[in-house]
Amino acid sequence: MRASVEAFFKKYVKAWDSFDADSIATFYRLPCAISDSDGVRTYSDAAELRKKFEKNYNDMYGFGYKSARFNILNQSNLSQDQVAITVGWRIKTETQKLEFRTLYICHLLNDAWLIVSANIYPESFEDIS
Repeated sequence: MRASVEAFFKKYVKAWDSFDADSIATFYRLPCAISDSDGVRTYSDAAELRKKFEKNYNDMYGFGYKSARFNILNQSNLSQDQVAITVGWRIKTETQKLEFRTLYICHLLNDAWLIVSANIYPESFEDIS
């Protein structure tokens, strides 16, 4: 049975809400690439990926992270076991709402989705097309 991409991202949000870098890293397939406010980096080592998410956790904690919501804006099947998906994110903090989008390339491995590439960029949570 093919795993649901939406269910995958619901679990991904729970991992972020737990602020557990090890848990977050399990959603990624190594090697992977991430382009975000920290720059463009590739990761082939699980320990380095965990360090990246520990830094992200500290940043989020610093700006008062409360919760995250996502909105699947576009999904394109690249093959039977690969998908490109654009997700709108809304992050609620103690003082504001942050909105951005992420283009993910995910692979299906052993009936579980894993992120291979994440490209984070500023844009609305809502579909503006």
